[in-house]
Amino acid sequence: APVGPLRALLSTCLTLDLISWDGERYGISAASQRFLVRSSRSYVGDYYLRQIDSVLYDRMRLVRGLLRGEPVEGLAYADALDAREASEDFIRGQHAGSLAPAALLARSLDLSGSTCLLDLGGGSGAFAIEAARRYPGLSAVVYDLPQVTRVTERIIEEARLERRIACASGDLREDAWPGGADLILLSYIVSCYTPATLHALLARCFAYLPHGGRLVIHDFALETGRNGPRNAALFLFGQLTVSAQTTPYTTDELSAAMRAAGFEEVECQPFLPDLTFLLTARKPMAP
Repeated sequence: APVGPLRALLSTCLTLDLISWDGERYGISAASQRFLVRSSRSYVGDYYLRQIDSVLYDRMRLVRGLLRGEPVEGLAYADALDAREASEDFIRGQHAGSLAPAALLARSLDLSGSTCLLDLGGGSGAFAIEAARRYPGLSAVVYDLPQVTRVTERIIEEARLERRIACASGDLREDAWPGGADLILLSYIVSCYTPATLHALLARCFAYLPHGGRLVIHDFALETGRNGPRNAALFLFGQLTVSAQTTPYTTDELSAAMRAAGFEEVECQPFLPDLTFLLTARKPMAP
């Protein structure tokens, strides 16, 4: 490699704490060892290589027109997945970035009282997979667009959970959902939608669930003053590349929307540090 460009790359990596320098040799940092080495259980490199780099960066040019109020086509989740190769990379990348948060969610929530999870907009199925692994009595259905679930089915088979996790396809805003679930998960979904769509979706969740059923929302969200978390704001801006409807909700707004839909026992807590929040609620028991 030419010395000048290589030195520029190494200096940049050093300032980002991706590598270390002892005055003589460069070495890998602890964070890179954990997250960017392929053999690590916490590896997320494919999230950046296969989703962020290959799909989102290329689409960022479309956001300029959106912010200027110009007519822009293609800023929708389905459009980002039109090509088979793009959908495969996007979903595989999403899976790499979701496994660790999914495992944490399965550990953080007590799902022992639930029998069937409906993972709406479930993408790669990472959250359903980790929940099923932790709770042997729990089955799941991953619901997403057809071009997504054809990849999801292969990922579920690779996890050897095809007998407990099924896939169903459709537009979660309009099409019918498979019946029988007593737990709904909306992960990285509600921030993709306008307030009108959000309220309609939560109303459908309430009508679908049996009495005592639970709703879990995991998503990027802002604090009340809208001045943080920093990384949540950055991710929400990046999300404009796949959804022109992206809305930066505050945790108060999401909690209020859940209550307005009829849910009770609404609780909100930080989840991934400086990035996401976890909101849980329950449909009241029958009077």
